[in-house]
Order: sequence, then structure tokens, then C-alpha cells
Amino acid sequence: MAADRRLIVVVAAALLAGPSGGQVAPEPDAPPAAPNPTAPPKSLLPDSFGPVAPPAVAAPAPLPIAPAAAADTGDAGPAALPPPASPAIDTAGLLDPALGGFGEAAFARSDGRFVAGLLRRLTTPIASRWAHITLRRALLTRAPAPPGINPADWIAERARVLLAMGEVDAAKALVDNLPPDRLTPRLIRVTGQAALAAADVPGLCPVADAGGAVSPDPLWGLASAMCTAISGDDVGGASGFETLRHGAVDPFDLQLGERIAMISGGGGRAANLDWDAAKTITPFRFGVAAAAGVPVPLARLVELAAATGGTSCGWVLRAPAQAPDARAAALAPAAALGIASADDMVAAIAAASADLDRAALDASPAGRLRDAYAAPTIAGRVAALRAIWTGGPDADRYAARIETGIAAARLPVDPAFAADTPDLIAAMLAAGIEGRAARWWPVVARGDDAAAHAAWALLAVGANGGIAVSPARFAAFAKDVSPHRAALLLAGLQGLRATRSPAWDGPRRAAGLMRPGTSWMLAIDDAAAAGRSGEVAVLVATGLQARWSAVPPAHLAHVVSALIAVGRGHEARMIAAEAVTRG
Repeated sequence: MAADRRLIVVVAAALLAGPSGGQVAPEPDAPPAAPNPTAPPKSLLPDSFGPVAPPAVAAPAPLPIAPAAAADTGDAGPAALPPPASPAIDTAGLLDPALGGFGEAAFARSDGRFVAGLLRRLTTPIASRWAHITLRRALLTRAPAPPGINPADWIAERARVLLAMGEVDAAKALVDNLPPDRLTPRLIRVTGQAALAAADVPGLCPVADAGGAVSPDPLWGLASAMCTAISGDDVGGASGFETLRHGAVDPFDLQLGERIAMISGGGGRAANLDWDAAKTITPFRFGVAAAAGVPVPLARLVELAAATGGTSCGWVLRAPAQAPDARAAALAPAAALGIASADDMVAAIAAASADLDRAALDASPAGRLRDAYAAPTIAGRVAALRAIWTGGPDADRYAARIETGIAAARLPVDPAFAADTPDLIAAMLAAGIEGRAARWWPVVARGDDAAAHAAWALLAVGANGGIAVSPARFAAFAKDVSPHRAALLLAGLQGLRATRSPAWDGPRRAAGLMRPGTSWMLAIDDAAAAGRSGEVAVLVATGLQARWSAVPPAHLAHVVSALIAVGRGHEARMIAAEAVTRG
């Protein structure tokens, strides 16, 4: 338990610190120059990270846990992705509007150079789980490339960002099975990154020769030797490794490659691995070790989590040969980032309990979650929810709300639990379940305590109408929380156009919501007005790169307004509710 708590604390610290020290990314003052697809890529081995997302988990041990209705779960993760309809490169994508996609016109009126430049400057992880989900949906939308960028390079930009977000299954779905004659150097490089992030060594083989032809990166020589061995050519594989042994390849990387050759039936000279000989952890080392069934030491997982701001927790969840305690430690940070969904958390926790006896199960996370669903009394179920919500760093507590969102939605509305209403609502909204959350409002609507104020604030931005908003209600909430959290609520209300009367001018001025717009604000407003929904999703992510405590309230107001304008009201409300919960 000490080991997995250590990983949770390190990752939570990275999440709270934010990827840019609390600063927002540079504003897009002008479209960046078009990418040069012939520029040689940097080495994949020492410094490129492409964190990955969890797969669908194995069937869990029988537990009385049932999901909420499909219409109520809004944060379906990568495990829910459909297979690609075709390998067509001009309209590559997985999501149609019925599955959360943005539609064929998502990027049709955007400048491809501008949007690609925004993606290249995006620092991950994004502060907002729901902004992460929104960007994932946009990047996975089945739609033509925007004008001004090669369709293959557009796929490469989307896949690269998905990898950096921790969405390896999504990234691989974009790059797998594309026509070889349409691959560009940029797309070849990202395909290699995706294969490594997914611990899919055979996935390197279709592009190994092309990669070696366009790049001197030592990855491609290693990939060629491994793929030769995988194909059954033991002599050719051994010859390839021998050639690399006299070149610039790190001996540790060579040993990993030979381990793949050995388990592929090629025999060879793979030695026992000494992780102390590896100065750092790289995508190659993690991916090939996982593919070869070699566990990565916990210290290296901690190093990887610190280097990626937590997105590498997806590596641990997805890859084979990882210790159960490491997987358990990675689950909460991955959920808080948006990589894992509420359903993913429930299934993973249930699966982890498969081999526990009754006493051990009762004391485990799965036992607590089971009680949250199926304790004999409502009081027992609420008590189990409280136990899950209590303790841990902030990022971990938000993940606990995601974990319990479906269980909270299954509770009958009961005035006896008025004090728990804010936590119940926050849990449901964290999991994207807004309709059932709103049913709890009558329990506290007439109250004038902190619980009633907090419940009102969450539903004022998170529910799809029906909650009266007034400066007096806002003032009552603001006195209970920090000025920044109150300003974020006000920003969410402004984005929802609930603060248009002059009575709101004073609070809005105090929160900095009446200042002149910046170039980023003008850009997102312009994209929203023109209906460029995919571009709006990208700009939302660029505007929420700081940790929540440093997100400018004005950014949130423009984020919510822009998403509403392009028909993404659910995501807008969930981002606003997340700001009230985490800000």
C-alpha cells in the first residue's frame, strides 16, 4: 500500500502543480507557419512521451454493481470507441455525432495551419477533465482535414496530441491501417510513438523500413531487427542486433530488443535487465519492456508520472506485466485527467477484487464501492460513499467523486441526507450525469446553510435549466468559498448568459469579467460565432492549461459561451461544474 500511495501522491502533486506552473499557454496571435513535413524528427528514444489510455478491463468478479442508464453517462472513455469504419486517410476518425463526434464540418472552415499550430503548442495535461473529454471527442471526429494542411499530417497532429493526453487507444485507432503510399515522415514518426506507447512492437513493423528511410533515429534499426525476428527470420534478426551493437544504440535498449527476439522464438543472447543501467525511462523502454513481459520498477513509474504530469498513468493501466498495486495507484489520477471514465473505474475496481476472500473484500476499495451500490439501507450506502470521498490529495478526491457518480445516481432522493447533497451532486456531475443530479435540488432549495449554497452553485451551472439564479444566491455561496472559486462560478454563469442584468455588474467587475478581450478570447469567440466547433474544442484546451487554481475566470466564461454557441452544451455545463468543484 505504501508503494501505490507514493505513486498517487507524486502524480497528484504533478496534477496540482499544473503543466506550466500555473501559466496559460501563449495566446494564438497569428496562425503559425505551416509545418515542414520533411524536417528530420527528433529521437524517439530519449525524450518523447506519448502517455496511453486504459483498455477495456477484463470481466470483473461478480458484484452487485450496475451502470446507470446509457443516456446518463457522459464520460465514456476510450474503451467505448468503435472500430474505424475504413482506413481512408482523408476523413480518418472514429466518432460520428451519434457517438459524441462533432460532425463532418468540425474543422471545415478552419485554417489547418492555425489549428495544427495550436495543437503543437498545447501543454498536457489539461487542467479540466471535461475539457480533455471534449478535445478527445473533437480529435476523434470523423471529418475531413481543414484547408491548409496535408490530410496525413493532420492525422499525425491529432494522434500526437491524443498520445500526449494519455489516449493511446484513440491515437492508434487513427494511425493504424492507413494506406502506406499516403504516409508522411511526420505520420510515420507518430505511428512509431503510438506503437511504443501501446506496447505494440508488431505495430512498428509496417513502418520500420519507411522510418529508417526518412530518419536516422536508432528506433528504426531496433524496430527492423525486432520485426525480422518476429517474422521468424532468426538469423536476420541476430544479424541486425549485432550490427546495432557496434553502433550508437544504448546497450540497455539493445537488451530490450533482444528480449523481444527471444520470446518470439529467435533465441539469442538477451541478458537479465538491470534497470539501474537505464539513466531515464523512455517510450521505447516502457513499451518494449511491457511487450516483453518485463515489469517496470515502481521508481521508474514514479519518474514517468512526474515527467508527464500524470498522463503516463494510462501506460500503467493499459500495458501488460504491470504490478496490481501500480495499476491501482494509476487509476485515480487517470480518471481525474479524463483518461478513465466512471464505468472504467467501477469495472477496474471490481476486477481487482476477483481473488479476495470475504474479509479482504469487505476492507478493500471494491468492498466500499459494493456497499455504495448495495448496502441494505440508504444510510449504509451513503456512509460507504462518504468513506470513498474522504481523504487523499485534491486530485484523488475528485477521482473518488467520478468513481461514485453512478452509485450516487442510483440513490433515491431523501431529505434525510440534505447535508450530503453537494457531494452527491458533485459526484454525478463529475461523471456527466446531470439529469439525476438536478433531482436533489428540492431537498435543499429552501435551505440557507453551506450545503444548500454549494448544491445551488453546482446545479446553477451544471443542470440544464430549472435552477433560479440571482445575485443574492451568488453572494450567499461566495461567502463560504475562496474568491477564486466564487469568480469561477460567476464566470460559468456568465458563459451561460445568466448574468446579463445590471445587478451583476459589480460582482462581474470584481471578478475581472468586464475587462477588454485578449487575443485568445477574440479567437475563441470568432471560432464560436462562425460555428467552427472543432477549432473551439482546441481553443478550449489551450485556455485551460493552467492548474484550476490559476485558470483566469474570464477564460472559463469564454469557454462555456463558445461551447454553448457550437451546440456542445453538455460539455460546457460539465466544465463549469468541474470548475466549481475543483477551483
